[in-house]
Amino acid sequence: MANGSAAKTAAKPKGNGLLVRAFRFVRESYVETRYKSAWPTWAELRQFTLVVIFALCVVSLWIGGLDFILGRITAGLGH
Repeated sequence: MANGSAAKTAAKPKGNGLLVRAFRFVRESYVETRYKSAWPTWAELRQFTLVVIFALCVVSLWIGGLDFILGRITAGLGH
């Protein structure tokens, strides 16, 4: 213990309050989002957007078709 390692480990950082932890979380989240994330290029963003719009149209048609068919079936059962 003569080398001072006990003094280094015994020192705790001050300010473990909720506000300090929240501020640290926000700061670390910003740094990771801003500098460590890979952002798409504009061409990739356009392509991904078109894929999402296409998928949305396909799913909408699928659900609309099922709704139409099941509506016809249940309307026929009611008579």
